[in-house]
This record gives sequence, structure tokens and C-alpha cells, in this order.
Amino acid sequence: MLTGDDDLSFSVEPIAPVEAARLFIEKISKPTRILVAVSGGSDSTGLLLALLRALTEKPRRDIALEAVTIDHALRHGSAEEARGVAALCAHHAIPHHIRRWDGDKPDSGISAAARLARYELIGAVAAETGADVIAVGHTLGDQLETIAMRVARSERQDNLGLAGMAEAVLYAGRHWIMRPFLGSTRHDIREFLLGQGQSWYDDPSNDDAKYERVRVRNLPLELQETLIDRSINRSRLSVAAAQWLENHAQSYFDRLIKINAAGLQADPAIVRYGLSALASVIGGRRFAMPAESMDRVAAFLTQGHQGRVTASRVVFDLRKDALYLMREKRDIPSLAIAAGATGLWDERFQISNFSAHTAMVGGEDGHAAIDLPASVPKGVAKRLMQTKPFLKVEGDNETVLEEGDVAIRPLLAPYDLFLPRFDLELANVIARLIGRSSYPKPPL
Repeated sequence: MLTGDDDLSFSVEPIAPVEAARLFIEKISKPTRILVAVSGGSDSTGLLLALLRALTEKPRRDIALEAVTIDHALRHGSAEEARGVAALCAHHAIPHHIRRWDGDKPDSGISAAARLARYELIGAVAAETGADVIAVGHTLGDQLETIAMRVARSERQDNLGLAGMAEAVLYAGRHWIMRPFLGSTRHDIREFLLGQGQSWYDDPSNDDAKYERVRVRNLPLELQETLIDRSINRSRLSVAAAQWLENHAQSYFDRLIKINAAGLQADPAIVRYGLSALASVIGGRRFAMPAESMDRVAAFLTQGHQGRVTASRVVFDLRKDALYLMREKRDIPSLAIAAGATGLWDERFQISNFSAHTAMVGGEDGHAAIDLPASVPKGVAKRLMQTKPFLKVEGDNETVLEEGDVAIRPLLAPYDLFLPRFDLELANVIARLIGRSSYPKPPL
């Protein structure tokens, strides 16, 4: 089973659903409202009833249970299934909420779009109800399927995807999503439901081979064990990278990062992990730098020759005393933000315009004065000015918006939407480097 934040190793020995629910409840040490995402399928229905069983066997007045069902409106019968979950919750006196994904659906990438819409709707209900935790029904089988899909994309031994899904993920910087059943099998969950006399709905898409997850679902045991053996302890590597940044990184103007020369002599795996995370934030990328691009950066640093290499919109500028990371000056966008509105610029900053004018955001021309230590090379300083947000009044090249007219909030593209718990410490170190407040710790 997945044994927690400090140890992401696996065992094929599953844990019974009710026992998993008991262990989850026992970890809660303060008043908590749990919002269970219930589709009506066996996994989520089993999670709801197992948590109810655990709370019935050992009552906790400080824990409240609610449920939410998202009707994706993608197939006939989905609304009826949502009403069926509502009836189940009413039978057990569990408050229940239904939300529907309305509007146009994309022609491609429907699974990814549905996932984003689902969590947005669930997050809204969590905010309305004051839920502290969102519980979802991902199972051991889902975990193995996830690893199998990631192996199919890359068989590299340093493929971080082999660590699998985290048992806790922070959504939108606000809501912790927990996976109590990540060590339980679908077979055991269904046996539990049958023992309760409880039925469930089967989603036809779960058997549709056009979906990658379905194609890898029925893995032979030998292959499962191979995937488990290849899993890595991403949590410890991430924590080590966080400590490395604490010891060796400095930040200027929220987006210029300096790594001292001593830091570049650290364990290559730690340096690689830390630089990859930094690059995603500085470049405004939601996903990690491709392994081949990181190979090129690592080879450049290993050679030790002063110079520059660019990857994933980030310039790695190696000088005698340090490595500097900053956004490359190519393809810096322009953005108009209406008076009173908020916009996202270059996937790196959220900018709110409080002035009475439309604001135009772009990069500077590189000639303005900038307050940097004399030790920072002039070329680095110039590139920084060309890539940091510069705001003027639309149609007026002379009027620059002053402090107080706007609010500029740095973004952490890889972490602001979904932050797995094993990267929490690293994300918080980077957040502090770029002038952001820390992300909240999970409640258990």
C-alpha cells in the first residue's frame, strides 16, 4: 500500500476498505468537515460508506461528513445517477450537493477537460460548505494504472512519474484532496458494498479501450510487481531539493534566481530536481521540463564553461561565481487589462488594475535603472528588465502606472492548480524566493 508522505514505496498487499477509512479518520486531530466526491461508482460509493462506518463505530463529534456529485452531462443517464447518489446520502442523513458541468464541451481532450471542470465544481462546493478536506476514491488499481501509463511515456530510471499519485494534493492553493483508498483494491471495495447490500453505477467509459487507462487496467501481477520495484521515493528527493535551494539560492525582483557555485557541486539528482522545479516557475510552465531538455542543461553545467543555454523559456546563465536563471526575452507578450479587471500575464504574474485606465503590460526595453547588487552581471540585469512586467496606460507611452495603481502577484504555474504533498516543502521554498506566501499544510 501507499504508506504516506515520508515513504512512497509500494507493496502489493492491499488494505481492506473499512480499515483504510479507520486509519484515515484516526489521522484527523482537529475539527474537520470532509467533503466526499461521489460519482455513484463503486470506488467513491465505497469510500463514502466506509467513512460512515468508521465514524459510526467510533463516533467523532468533531468530524462532519458531506458529499458532492458532479454531473458531467456527457452521457444519457448521468443526471439520474446523481439523483441516485442524493437518495443514498439522504438515507444515511449525509448532506449532499449536486453540480452540473454545463456549457460547450471540447471535441478533443475531453477527459482532461472534465477533470478540470470536476475539481473546479467540487472546489466551489468545498468553499461554500467550509470543507477542510476533499476525499476522492482513487484505488490501488488506479495507482498502478497511473504508473503504467507513465512508464509507457518514458522508461528512464529517473522518471519521476514512477512515484505514482500522491496520497494528498492541494487544489487551487486552498483545498486538500485526500485519497484514503490508495492502498485498497476495487475488488475489495465491491465486496464491502455487496456485504452492505449496496449497489453502484458502472460508467461505460470505464470499459472503453479508446482510453489509455482502460488499456492498462488489467495488468498481470508480474508486471505490477515490476512497476512497483521501479517506483522511486520522490518525497525525499523533493525535500532534499528544497533544502538545497534554502542553502544555495537567492532571488532578485521575484524572478531572477542565483545559485551559488558551491550549490552546483551538490548531488546531481538533487540539483536536477531543484533546477527543473525552478525552471517551471520562472518559465511559467505547468509541467516539468522535458527530461531531454534537462539533460542538455545538466550537460552544460557539468562542462563548467561560462556561457548560456536556454530551455523551456528559461535562460541558464553560468558565470564564474554563480548560475543565474531568468525568463528568456523571446515571445514576451503584451496584455491589455481593463480598469478594475485582473489578468494573467505570461503565465507568470496575476495583475490587478486598480487605476481608472486600461493598463498595457509588456516587457521593459532594458534601459531603465534597476536596483541590483553590483555583483550581478550587467547582461543578466538587462535581461531581467526585459522580462519583468512593465505597465503603461494604453495609448500613452509616457504614463507609467505607479505602485498602488496595480497589484502584481507572482504565480507558481506548476503548483498553483495541483500541488502534490511530496512537493509541498519545495513549493514553499520557491514561493518564498519569488515573494509569495506559503501554501497551507494538509489537515492530517
